[in-house]
Amino acid sequence: MRYRSRMTSRVLTLAAAYAAFGLEPGAGLIAAKRKFREEVKTLHPDTTEPSPAALSRLAAIVEAIRHLEKHLPSCMEVEINSEQARRGLTRSMRSGERTIIVRIPAGITDGSFLQAVGEPDTSVQVRVIALAPDAARTAEPADFEPLDDFIEAFSRPSANARFARWIRKAQSAA
Repeated sequence: MRYRSRMTSRVLTLAAAYAAFGLEPGAGLIAAKRKFREEVKTLHPDTTEPSPAALSRLAAIVEAIRHLEKHLPSCMEVEINSEQARRGLTRSMRSGERTIIVRIPAGITDGSFLQAVGEPDTSVQVRVIALAPDAARTAEPADFEPLDDFIEAFSRPSANARFARWIRKAQSAA
């Protein structure tokens, strides 16, 4: 009889996954990924002599980040600066294969949750990052590049749409 080794999960909750990185629960996926990258740089066997403690810690943080990615798929994060939070803006974001739009109202605070436009199952947590005093004066008045990219992606017909148009033209010519 063959026995398969089953890896038991050490990370059972989101709070435990955040605690594996030394973060407070709800710190967000961006912060967790940032901490994950920092720790992997120091723990990876290419940079550190493999020891049972180092490999165990590496396995624990890999398991924690996978747990967070698996259980936070419908919650995305967007980082904006304090000037953008003061005036509000619209952002487009990639969620897998889809592009979603998020309207961020003026006066939003750090940690607020918003619903993506037309996506009832997708929420977005807003992280407001403080600007340095001299950066606030030189901040751009509008940040439309992501919105322009979104408009460009939907104004240009897809390959399937171009192919369908070509088929219709070929059929009408016959």
